[in-house]
Amino acid sequence: MIRRFHALALLALAAPALTVAQDLGQDDYPGAENYVLRAEYREFRPKLTGTVQKGAGGTEIDVIKDLKVEDERTFEVHLALQIRRGHKLRGSYTPLDYGGDTELRKVFVYGGTTYERFTRVVTGLKGGYYSASYEWDFIKGPKGYLGGLIGAKIFDLDAVIVAPDEFKREVQTLRAPIPVLGATGRVYAWRFSFEGEFSALSIGDRGTLYEYEMGTRFHISDRIAAQGGYRALKIDAKDGADQGALRIGGWQFGLELSL
Repeated sequence: MIRRFHALALLALAAPALTVAQDLGQDDYPGAENYVLRAEYREFRPKLTGTVQKGAGGTEIDVIKDLKVEDERTFEVHLALQIRRGHKLRGSYTPLDYGGDTELRKVFVYGGTTYERFTRVVTGLKGGYYSASYEWDFIKGPKGYLGGLIGAKIFDLDAVIVAPDEFKREVQTLRAPIPVLGATGRVYAWRFSFEGEFSALSIGDRGTLYEYEMGTRFHISDRIAAQGGYRALKIDAKDGADQGALRIGGWQFGLELSL
């Protein structure tokens, strides 16, 4: 699966790379790239799939099929500080808050607690997704740039399963700081720009993460742009006998402000 998205990301970045490569040696930059601070707010409408397991004898639980966790809208905040042309410090934050309420159709063990069939359970998945990275645009010119990324992403999620009628409650924390490498590129054409980004890495059996996004921006001016695109991330995290595998992907829309 990760190899497939590597290929997609490379294809997405191929067009910007070929276009920008023609401009090597030129000093001009797109007007929208002449900024010190860039802030972006996006509404994110993701679909959630995945499994969680707590304890060595715990059951692998599907959060959608078994717990009926429902999709929820969220938002993203992105910041970029351009310390010199083509050198950027970046950060982002996405809050995560999902819930479910259902009557179980099977018996499962979560932590040290057994939840019997037909038991009503209420589930909460709440936390955040953070990233911090350094971007170096090694190809840049009047039509855009192509750069590399190095940094870390942190997935911090608390999974709570409660059987209120039986006074049972179990909490599991999935926390995975993962160093990542990636690539990003943007190409400008008239008032539009097209961007692709991919990042991934593994920390052995502790966790694996990949993320990709593709988007288009309409530049109202060099300072303000409206954005739309698709973003997906997948993480496999393990902490001793506890583990989880979650995928979040969906459409996003927002505004970008460059100062």
